[in-house]
Amino acid sequence: MSRYSLSRVAQYARYHYVSQSRNYISLVLTIVAILAIVGILNRSVITVADVSMAMYLFGTIAQAVRTTYTMRNRATKVLESVVPVSNGERFTFMLFNLAVVFPVTMVLSSIVAMAIVMPFNYADIPFMTALDYMSFYLQWPTYVLVQLLASASLLINLLARRSLFIAYLGAFVGAILFLSITGRVGVELYINNEETFINMLSMPEYVGRILFCSLPVIFYALAYWALCKRQVKW
Repeated sequence: MSRYSLSRVAQYARYHYVSQSRNYISLVLTIVAILAIVGILNRSVITVADVSMAMYLFGTIAQAVRTTYTMRNRATKVLESVVPVSNGERFTFMLFNLAVVFPVTMVLSSIVAMAIVMPFNYADIPFMTALDYMSFYLQWPTYVLVQLLASASLLINLLARRSLFIAYLGAFVGAILFLSITGRVGVELYINNEETFINMLSMPEYVGRILFCSLPVIFYALAYWALCKRQVKW
């Protein structure tokens, strides 16, 4: 492509959502159904809010799979390779789909599920009051954490060759090992050099925020690199 075009991004987004409408509709219906069933069984709209938090975190995996589905599926990857869109434009859509569309979808799905559960709620809680229990959607640490999972999932989907299950299993084991090793290093550092360890923990709050917010950026940058390198060579 000669130059970056938001018009092509919009056209690619329309093509993607139309071709994958069944997958996205099934995802939304699954989210609403699970939240509604759990809420009805517990007769509590508060339960809907609690479960939606978990689905908000781990639903990013399903969204990432659908974002790259046409590039990985044997029946569609050839057609996907000839779509007139550049890597930058394709990645812009991926970023929009994970950073904007998915959070909005989760909020709307949770509200619909709450509306379904309201007639079965055992406590006399107004609907607007029940919505206050979903305030975590408006908290920036939650959003950054979701984007961290989304960017990591996107990277896995772009790097994995055939079996996504093996790729996610390997990533999960790797994350556990990394946390175990860093935790052990932290314990050893605290035992052998308590003063240095305390100084590391007493860093300014804004430094911790910058480091936390930079993690999704790093993973998204790696995902873009993987997209440029791999294309549809699965």
